[in-house]
Amino acid sequence: MIFEKLNIKTNGELEFIEITGLINEILRKYNVKNGLCNIFLKSTTSGLIINENDENLIEDFKDMIKKIIPDNIKYRHDMTWGDGNGRSHIRSMFLKNSLCIPIINGKLDLGTWQSIFLVELDVRPRNREISITVTSA
Repeated sequence: MIFEKLNIKTNGELEFIEITGLINEILRKYNVKNGLCNIFLKSTTSGLIINENDENLIEDFKDMIKKIIPDNIKYRHDMTWGDGNGRSHIRSMFLKNSLCIPIINGKLDLGTWQSIFLVELDVRPRNREISITVTSA
C-alpha cells in the first residue's frame, strides 16, 4: 500500500485546479501497474470532482452554483463564526471529498474527457491537503 500527500495552495473561491497529472506522477513514482487509487480531501469548504476540463463548462458550473447557493444571503454559520464562508460549506456539500479510481496499466482508468479537479469554495486562499492511498493488485 502507498500513502502520499499532495499540498495545494489555492487562491480562493470557485477556483478549479486540475490534479490528474499530480496523481499520475505518484503512480509513475511507485511504478504502480494495476490497483485502486483513493483520493481524500481534508476539507469542509472545497471538493473533488471528475469532469471535462473545458473552460466554458467550468464557467457554467460557477454560474449554476452561485444561483443555487448565492453569495448575498445570510447564512447561520456566518452569524455563529463570523468568517463569511457559510456559502462555502453549503456548496461543498454538493461535491465529494473522496474519489476511488481504478488503475489499469499504470494510469488512472479515466474516460477520454475526464479530469480530476480540486474545487476551492472558500472565500479566501487556503492550503489544501489531499491524501492519496494506492492499493496495488
